[in-house]
Amino acid sequence: MKAFQTIEEVNDYYEQQLEALELEYEKKQQTIDKNEQQIRAALEVQYEQQLKVLEEQQNNEKSTLNNNRTEAIEKIKKLFQHKKEVILKKYEAEFNEHFQDYQVTKIEILEQQQAEERAKFKAYQKRQKELLTQVEVTRELMADFEQELDTLHAELMDVLTKFEQRFVQLEEQYEETCEQLEQQRDEAIEKLGDSEEASQTQLDDQLFEALQDLDEKMDQQQEKFQQGFSEKEQSLEDMVRTQQEKIEAEYEQKHTRIFDEQEKVLSQFD
Repeated sequence: MKAFQTIEEVNDYYEQQLEALELEYEKKQQTIDKNEQQIRAALEVQYEQQLKVLEEQQNNEKSTLNNNRTEAIEKIKKLFQHKKEVILKKYEAEFNEHFQDYQVTKIEILEQQQAEERAKFKAYQKRQKELLTQVEVTRELMADFEQELDTLHAELMDVLTKFEQRFVQLEEQYEETCEQLEQQRDEAIEKLGDSEEASQTQLDDQLFEALQDLDEKMDQQQEKFQQGFSEKEQSLEDMVRTQQEKIEAEYEQKHTRIFDEQEKVLSQFD
Protein backbone atom coordinates (compact mmCIF):
# COMPACT_ATOMS: atom_id res chain seq x y z
CA MET A 1 0.00 0.00 0.00
CA LYS A 2 1.30 3.45 -0.82
CA ALA A 3 2.73 5.51 1.99
CA PHE A 4 1.08 8.86 2.67
CA GLN A 5 2.45 11.76 4.66
CA THR A 6 -0.67 13.82 5.07
CA ILE A 7 -4.43 13.44 4.98
CA GLU A 8 -4.54 15.73 1.94
CA GLU A 9 -2.31 13.30 0.08
CA VAL A 10 -4.69 10.48 0.97
CA ASN A 11 -7.74 12.39 -0.15
CA ASP A 12 -6.08 13.57 -3.36
CA TYR A 13 -4.89 10.07 -4.22
CA TYR A 14 -8.24 8.37 -3.66
CA GLU A 15 -10.06 11.19 -5.36
CA GLN A 16 -7.92 10.46 -8.41
CA GLN A 17 -8.72 6.79 -8.03
CA LEU A 18 -12.43 7.59 -8.00
CA GLU A 19 -12.08 9.86 -11.00
CA ALA A 20 -10.21 7.13 -12.89
CA LEU A 21 -12.92 4.66 -11.88
CA GLU A 22 -15.59 7.08 -13.09
CA LEU A 23 -13.77 7.54 -16.41
CA GLU A 24 -13.40 3.78 -16.78
CA TYR A 25 -17.12 3.31 -16.10
CA GLU A 26 -18.08 6.02 -18.59
CA LYS A 27 -15.77 4.50 -21.21
CA LYS A 28 -17.32 1.08 -20.73
CA GLN A 29 -20.80 2.63 -20.86
CA GLN A 30 -19.91 4.44 -24.07
CA THR A 31 -18.62 1.18 -25.55
CA ILE A 32 -21.87 -0.57 -24.63
CA ASP A 33 -23.92 2.30 -26.11
CA LYS A 34 -21.85 2.32 -29.29
CA ASN A 35 -22.12 -1.44 -29.70
CA GLU A 36 -25.85 -1.25 -29.06
CA GLN A 37 -26.27 1.44 -31.69
CA GLN A 38 -24.22 -0.49 -34.24
CA ILE A 39 -26.06 -3.74 -33.61
CA ARG A 40 -29.46 -2.00 -33.62
CA ALA A 41 -28.59 -0.23 -36.88
CA ALA A 42 -27.48 -3.55 -38.41
CA LEU A 43 -30.73 -5.18 -37.26
CA GLU A 44 -32.78 -2.36 -38.76
CA VAL A 45 -30.88 -2.57 -42.06
CA GLN A 46 -31.37 -6.32 -42.11
CA TYR A 47 -35.10 -5.93 -41.34
CA GLU A 48 -35.59 -3.21 -43.97
CA GLN A 49 -33.73 -5.35 -46.51
CA GLN A 50 -35.98 -8.32 -45.70
CA LEU A 51 -39.07 -6.15 -46.19
CA LYS A 52 -37.66 -4.79 -49.47
CA VAL A 53 -36.96 -8.28 -50.79
CA LEU A 54 -40.41 -9.39 -49.64
CA GLU A 55 -42.05 -6.44 -51.41
CA GLU A 56 -40.11 -7.17 -54.62
CA GLN A 57 -41.11 -10.82 -54.40
CA GLN A 58 -44.74 -9.85 -53.87
CA ASN A 59 -44.68 -7.43 -56.81
CA ASN A 60 -43.01 -10.03 -59.05
CA GLU A 61 -45.54 -12.71 -58.13
CA LYS A 62 -48.43 -10.26 -58.65
CA SER A 63 -46.98 -9.31 -62.03
CA THR A 64 -46.66 -12.99 -62.94
CA LEU A 65 -50.26 -13.68 -61.91
CA ASN A 66 -51.54 -10.70 -63.90
CA ASN A 67 -49.46 -11.65 -66.93
CA ASN A 68 -50.71 -15.23 -66.75
CA ARG A 69 -54.27 -13.94 -66.54
CA THR A 70 -53.73 -11.64 -69.53
CA GLU A 71 -52.22 -14.47 -71.58
CA ALA A 72 -55.09 -16.77 -70.62
CA ILE A 73 -57.64 -14.10 -71.59
CA GLU A 74 -55.97 -13.71 -74.98
CA LYS A 75 -56.04 -17.48 -75.51
CA ILE A 76 -59.72 -17.58 -74.53
CA LYS A 77 -60.51 -14.72 -76.93
CA LYS A 78 -58.70 -16.47 -79.77
CA LEU A 79 -60.40 -19.78 -78.96
CA PHE A 80 -63.89 -18.28 -78.87
CA GLN A 81 -63.19 -16.13 -81.92
CA HIS A 82 -62.28 -19.31 -83.78
CA LYS A 83 -65.45 -20.98 -82.52
CA LYS A 84 -67.48 -17.96 -83.64
CA GLU A 85 -65.92 -18.13 -87.10
CA VAL A 86 -66.79 -21.83 -87.27
CA ILE A 87 -70.40 -21.05 -86.33
CA LEU A 88 -70.63 -18.25 -88.90
CA LYS A 89 -69.17 -20.45 -91.63
CA LYS A 90 -71.53 -23.29 -90.70
CA TYR A 91 -74.62 -21.09 -90.90
CA GLU A 92 -73.32 -19.36 -94.02
CA ALA A 93 -73.06 -22.78 -95.65
CA GLU A 94 -76.58 -23.63 -94.48
CA PHE A 95 -77.89 -20.31 -95.81
CA ASN A 96 -76.23 -20.94 -99.16
CA GLU A 97 -77.56 -24.48 -99.29
CA HIS A 98 -81.05 -23.28 -98.41
CA PHE A 99 -80.82 -20.54 -101.04
CA GLN A 100 -79.73 -23.07 -103.66
CA ASP A 101 -82.64 -25.34 -102.74
CA TYR A 102 -84.94 -22.33 -102.95
CA GLN A 103 -83.61 -21.41 -106.39
CA VAL A 104 -83.88 -24.99 -107.68
CA THR A 105 -87.45 -25.32 -106.38
CA LYS A 106 -88.36 -21.95 -107.83
CA ILE A 107 -87.01 -22.99 -111.24
CA GLU A 108 -88.84 -26.32 -111.01
CA ILE A 109 -92.14 -24.56 -110.24
CA LEU A 110 -91.52 -22.11 -113.07
CA GLU A 111 -90.83 -24.99 -115.45
CA GLN A 112 -93.99 -26.74 -114.27
CA GLN A 113 -95.94 -23.52 -114.86
CA GLN A 114 -94.49 -23.10 -118.33
CA ALA A 115 -95.18 -26.76 -119.11
CA GLU A 116 -98.82 -26.42 -118.07
CA GLU A 117 -99.14 -23.19 -120.03
CA ARG A 118 -97.67 -24.86 -123.12
CA ALA A 119 -100.03 -27.81 -122.68
CA LYS A 120 -103.00 -25.46 -122.43
CA PHE A 121 -101.82 -23.55 -125.48
CA LYS A 122 -101.26 -26.75 -127.48
CA ALA A 123 -104.76 -27.95 -126.58
CA TYR A 124 -106.07 -24.59 -127.69
CA GLN A 125 -104.18 -24.88 -131.00
CA LYS A 126 -105.52 -28.38 -131.50
CA ARG A 127 -109.08 -27.24 -130.99
CA GLN A 128 -108.47 -24.35 -133.39
CA LYS A 129 -107.26 -26.76 -136.06
CA GLU A 130 -110.31 -28.91 -135.53
CA LEU A 131 -112.54 -25.88 -135.97
CA LEU A 132 -110.65 -24.82 -139.09
CA THR A 133 -111.44 -28.16 -140.76
CA GLN A 134 -114.96 -26.97 -141.12
CA VAL A 135 -115.63 -25.85 -144.70
CA GLU A 136 -117.85 -22.95 -144.00
CA VAL A 137 -116.98 -20.10 -141.75
CA THR A 138 -120.14 -19.31 -139.96
CA ARG A 139 -121.05 -17.06 -137.14
CA GLU A 140 -121.23 -20.10 -134.92
CA LEU A 141 -117.66 -20.98 -135.87
CA MET A 142 -116.51 -17.47 -135.05
CA ALA A 143 -118.28 -17.77 -131.75
CA ASP A 144 -116.52 -21.06 -131.10
CA PHE A 145 -113.18 -19.40 -131.82
CA GLU A 146 -113.98 -16.66 -129.37
CA GLN A 147 -115.11 -19.24 -126.82
CA GLU A 148 -111.92 -21.22 -127.21
CA LEU A 149 -109.86 -18.06 -126.80
CA ASP A 150 -111.78 -17.15 -123.65
CA THR A 151 -111.31 -20.69 -122.39
CA LEU A 152 -107.56 -20.48 -123.06
CA HIS A 153 -107.39 -17.16 -121.24
CA ALA A 154 -109.29 -18.56 -118.27
CA GLU A 155 -107.14 -21.70 -118.13
CA LEU A 156 -103.94 -19.64 -118.32
CA MET A 157 -105.22 -17.38 -115.54
CA ASP A 158 -105.99 -20.49 -113.44
CA VAL A 159 -102.48 -21.76 -114.06
CA LEU A 160 -101.02 -18.35 -113.21
CA THR A 161 -103.08 -18.12 -110.02
CA LYS A 162 -102.15 -21.64 -108.94
CA PHE A 163 -98.44 -21.10 -109.47
CA GLU A 164 -98.48 -17.62 -107.96
CA GLN A 165 -99.81 -19.26 -104.80
CA ARG A 166 -97.01 -21.81 -104.94
CA PHE A 167 -94.43 -19.05 -105.45
CA VAL A 168 -95.86 -17.12 -102.52
CA GLN A 169 -95.80 -20.27 -100.38
CA LEU A 170 -92.23 -21.02 -101.47
CA GLU A 171 -91.17 -17.45 -100.67
CA GLU A 172 -92.79 -17.62 -97.23
CA GLN A 173 -91.13 -20.95 -96.49
CA TYR A 174 -87.79 -19.57 -97.63
CA GLU A 175 -88.08 -16.46 -95.46
CA GLU A 176 -89.27 -18.52 -92.48
CA THR A 177 -86.34 -20.90 -92.81
CA CYS A 178 -83.94 -17.95 -93.13
CA GLU A 179 -85.37 -16.42 -89.96
CA GLN A 180 -84.99 -19.75 -88.15
CA LEU A 181 -81.39 -20.08 -89.30
CA GLU A 182 -80.65 -16.49 -88.27
CA GLN A 183 -82.21 -17.11 -84.87
CA GLN A 184 -80.24 -20.33 -84.39
CA ARG A 185 -77.04 -18.56 -85.47
CA ASP A 186 -77.64 -15.61 -83.14
CA GLU A 187 -78.50 -17.91 -80.23
CA ALA A 188 -75.36 -19.97 -80.85
CA ILE A 189 -73.20 -16.82 -80.93
CA GLU A 190 -74.92 -15.44 -77.81
CA LYS A 191 -74.37 -18.74 -75.99
CA LEU A 192 -70.76 -18.69 -77.10
CA GLY A 193 -70.39 -15.12 -75.80
CA ASP A 194 -71.87 -16.19 -72.44
CA SER A 195 -69.39 -19.05 -72.25
CA GLU A 196 -66.51 -16.69 -73.04
CA GLU A 197 -67.68 -14.22 -70.40
CA ALA A 198 -68.05 -17.05 -67.87
CA SER A 199 -64.51 -18.24 -68.65
CA GLN A 200 -63.11 -14.74 -68.17
CA THR A 201 -65.08 -14.32 -64.93
CA GLN A 202 -63.68 -17.61 -63.68
CA LEU A 203 -60.15 -16.39 -64.48
CA ASP A 204 -60.82 -13.12 -62.66
CA ASP A 205 -62.10 -15.04 -59.63
CA GLN A 206 -59.03 -17.28 -59.69
CA LEU A 207 -56.77 -14.23 -59.96
CA PHE A 208 -58.58 -12.53 -57.06
CA GLU A 209 -58.19 -15.64 -54.89
CA ALA A 210 -54.54 -16.02 -55.89
CA LEU A 211 -53.83 -12.36 -55.04
CA GLN A 212 -55.60 -12.76 -51.71
CA ASP A 213 -53.56 -15.87 -50.92
CA LEU A 214 -50.40 -14.02 -51.93
CA ASP A 215 -51.25 -11.05 -49.69
CA GLU A 216 -51.95 -13.38 -46.77
CA LYS A 217 -48.70 -15.23 -47.41
CA MET A 218 -46.75 -11.97 -47.58
CA ASP A 219 -48.47 -10.63 -44.44
CA GLN A 220 -47.52 -13.80 -42.57
CA GLN A 221 -43.94 -13.51 -43.80
CA GLN A 222 -43.83 -9.85 -42.80
CA GLU A 223 -45.19 -10.73 -39.35
CA LYS A 224 -42.49 -13.40 -39.12
CA PHE A 225 -39.81 -10.84 -39.98
CA GLN A 226 -41.33 -8.37 -37.52
CA GLN A 227 -41.39 -11.01 -34.79
CA GLY A 228 -37.79 -11.97 -35.55
CA PHE A 229 -36.73 -8.32 -35.45
CA SER A 230 -38.56 -7.78 -32.15
CA GLU A 231 -36.96 -10.89 -30.65
CA LYS A 232 -33.51 -9.71 -31.74
CA GLU A 233 -34.23 -6.26 -30.30
CA GLN A 234 -35.27 -7.87 -27.03
CA SER A 235 -32.13 -10.01 -27.01
CA LEU A 236 -30.06 -6.88 -27.64
CA GLU A 237 -31.78 -5.04 -24.81
CA ASP A 238 -31.23 -8.03 -22.51
CA MET A 239 -27.56 -8.17 -23.49
CA VAL A 240 -27.14 -4.42 -22.95
CA ARG A 241 -28.89 -4.61 -19.60
CA THR A 242 -26.67 -7.52 -18.55
CA GLN A 243 -23.54 -5.64 -19.58
CA GLN A 244 -24.72 -2.51 -17.78
CA GLU A 245 -25.51 -4.48 -14.65
CA LYS A 246 -22.06 -6.04 -14.87
CA ILE A 247 -20.15 -2.78 -15.20
CA GLU A 248 -22.33 -1.19 -12.53
CA ALA A 249 -21.60 -4.07 -10.19
CA GLU A 250 -17.87 -3.79 -10.95
CA TYR A 251 -18.09 -0.03 -10.44
CA GLU A 252 -19.85 -0.40 -7.10
CA GLN A 253 -17.37 -3.09 -6.04
CA LYS A 254 -14.32 -1.01 -6.97
CA HIS A 255 -15.87 2.15 -5.54
CA THR A 256 -16.50 0.38 -2.24
CA ARG A 257 -12.97 -1.02 -2.24
CA ILE A 258 -11.46 2.41 -2.88
CA PHE A 259 -13.65 3.95 -0.17
CA ASP A 260 -12.71 1.21 2.33
CA GLU A 261 -9.01 1.64 1.55
CA GLN A 262 -9.31 5.37 1.98
CA GLU A 263 -11.08 4.95 5.33
CA LYS A 264 -8.42 2.49 6.44
CA VAL A 265 -5.58 4.79 5.51
CA LEU A 266 -7.24 7.78 7.11
CA SER A 267 -7.71 5.79 10.32
CA GLN A 268 -3.93 5.59 10.63
CA PHE A 269 -3.78 9.34 11.13
CA ASP A 270 -6.07 9.24 14.17
